[in-house]
Amino acid sequence: MKTSTVSVHYVNAALARAQQAGIEIQPFIDRLDVAPEILQDPTARVPSEEYVRMAMRLVRATGDEFFKLGGITRTKPGTFALMCHAVIGSGSLQRGILRSFQFYNLFLDDVSFKLQRRNEDAMVSVHFKDPGLDWDHSTTDSCLVLLHRFFSWLIGQRLELTQVTLSGEPPVYREEYQRLFRTRILFNQSQNAFHFKQKYLDNPIVQNEAGLKRFLGEAPYNLVIIPDNDDSLTAKIRAIIGSDFRHEFPDFETVSRNLNSTPQTLRRHLKQEGTSYQEIKDTMRRDAAIYYLNRSQATINEIAELMGFSEPSTFHRAFKKWTGLTPGAYRQNNDLDRNI
Repeated sequence: MKTSTVSVHYVNAALARAQQAGIEIQPFIDRLDVAPEILQDPTARVPSEEYVRMAMRLVRATGDEFFKLGGITRTKPGTFALMCHAVIGSGSLQRGILRSFQFYNLFLDDVSFKLQRRNEDAMVSVHFKDPGLDWDHSTTDSCLVLLHRFFSWLIGQRLELTQVTLSGEPPVYREEYQRLFRTRILFNQSQNAFHFKQKYLDNPIVQNEAGLKRFLGEAPYNLVIIPDNDDSLTAKIRAIIGSDFRHEFPDFETVSRNLNSTPQTLRRHLKQEGTSYQEIKDTMRRDAAIYYLNRSQATINEIAELMGFSEPSTFHRAFKKWTGLTPGAYRQNNDLDRNI
């Protein structure tokens, strides 16, 4: 399995800001599963999951979702989740973007976000009252990445960017921006922003409250770890299916029509991606079932219903086929692991 990684710059930036805030950082360094010399190499990369675990520990230590990154006053844990709930019912991406910016403008005095339109393009930009506080650009990078990932999730597909503009000089880790945004990166520009085609603003928000609960349960991993094959047919089909499995799945012919394809052509292309429609459905329900078994108090019968199974026994058989364990055995094993 390919391991997602991030530039060591973001690890060091987070530690440096926490230290400036009076946090003793050595315990955080000691808990990193990374050789000390790696932190001294500006070109090095570290596993994304290590960075996320460290970031979550810093959030708890600082009481700040941005763990004292420069340019933003304290943002209490839970602020991002509240913003997501405020946005989920907005209807379209444009209304979702504007509502998210209205939300943050109520809480933050030292940073603002703007949505602008130029010709056929749209631009989301980040503005600081005192840009010097974000001297290493880490806060700007975090804001742009977080917003891009969240807006992409809202519409169920990657928000394709035409370019990213940044005000600073090209850093040693400049290739990281290509990994993060997968588009043309321009430095020494007047604004820190990501640009995309205006047509995306009319895209409907395809997520719902149930999907948001799962999304927040997986955060911040899903906002940091770079997904592969964002533009694959698999990703597009997952977006069509959505996250409410209580309703009947669309049949293959309906999915084909939505993708402007024929069933035969779509089946062939999925085979080239190493999957099938049935496998995509099974994987989505398996992952959702595992999420609920791990992170909720729902009974197994309730989870079966959430997964769209009319009979719990059918869910038991399907889950055992997917994982080799019954739902009850899986939950019991997970509880034991947490207690070790």
